[in-house]
Amino acid sequence: ATIRTDRVGVVVAAADPVARQESTTVAALAGRTWIRLPDGTDPVWSAYWTAADDRPHHPVVRTIQECLRTAAWNGTLVIAPLGQVLPDGLVCVPLADRPPSRVVLAWRQDDPSRLVRSFASLARRTGRLGA
Repeated sequence: ATIRTDRVGVVVAAADPVARQESTTVAALAGRTWIRLPDGTDPVWSAYWTAADDRPHHPVVRTIQECLRTAAWNGTLVIAPLGQVLPDGLVCVPLADRPPSRVVLAWRQDDPSRLVRSFASLARRTGRLGA
């Protein structure tokens, strides 16, 4: 079940010229340094959340915290949901060429416990998977 959809943007330093734009595209950011996900990451997932090629100067990150630190420290570009809480000095500019990220919940249809059904119902009503 789709719980919600979130538009995404590129995280940049507030001083970056891109930060003053209403939106941008991955193509407009060509030639910039992007984060990379670790080797073995699902290629579809990686293609959605990054725009890096395989050049070694693109830093590999494993967590959203590493992504944000890298963006703050050296201007590496990061894709994140709009509305993501960001550290001071970073902004998220909408990406016009990325579809929204879907937050989904899946479970085995042949054995849904009452707890799973209740959790799915709550997640649908609140639009989030957390408390």
